[in-house]
Amino acid sequence: MVIEKLYCLLIGYGFGNFVTAYVVSRWQTGKKPTELGSGNPGTANMGAVLGKKYGILTLCGDLLKTILAILICQLLFPGLGYLAILYAGIGATLGHNFPAWQNFRGGKGVAVSVILVLLFNLKWGLISLLIALAVMLLTQNLTLPGIIILLSYTVIGFSQYNLEVGLGFAFLTLLSLFSFRHDLKALFTGHAKKVDWLKKFRRQSRTTNNKNK
Repeated sequence: MVIEKLYCLLIGYGFGNFVTAYVVSRWQTGKKPTELGSGNPGTANMGAVLGKKYGILTLCGDLLKTILAILICQLLFPGLGYLAILYAGIGATLGHNFPAWQNFRGGKGVAVSVILVLLFNLKWGLISLLIALAVMLLTQNLTLPGIIILLSYTVIGFSQYNLEVGLGFAFLTLLSLFSFRHDLKALFTGHAKKVDWLKKFRRQSRTTNNKNK
C-alpha cells in the first residue's frame, strides 16, 4: 500500500511538471510566464497578458494533466480506491507548484485543486467550490478562494472520510497558504487588489443587452 501511494505521488508529480503556462507563453511571446504580468505561471496571468483564449487554454491544460495523472493511478492501483485520487492529486500539485525543470518555481495549483476535489467526490467538491465562490463575492478577493476550496475539503475529509484523507487535504491547504504567502501579505496589509464581480457581471449584462437591441 505504501509503495503504491508513493508511485501515485511520483506519477502525479511527473504530470504536474507540465506547467501549461510555460508552453503557451513560449509559443505566443517567446518568453517565460514568470517574465510577464504578475509573473505567476497560471491561468489568471496568461488570461490577463495574452487574452481570455490563452487563459482558457492554460486552464484546460492544467486540468487535463491532473485528470490523466489521476486516471492512470486509478487504473494501475485499483486497490487504493479514492486514495489513488488523493495521492495523484497531491503529486500533481507538488509538480505544478514546484516543477523540477524550472528550478522548482511553478504556479499556485488552483486549477489542480479544483479538478482534484471534483474527481474525489463530485457532491462535496461542488459544495467546496460554492463556499469558495461565496467567499470570493463577499471579499472581492482572488487570493482566498483557492485556499478556501482546500480548507473546506480538509473539514470534509476529516468529517466524512478518515484521518488520512483529512491530513492529505490539510497538507494541500498548507501548500496553498505557502504558495499564496505574498498575496496574503498584501491582503492583510490592505494592498490586495479587489474585484467586484457582481458589478462586473451587471456591467457585462447591460453591454450585451444593449448590443442585442
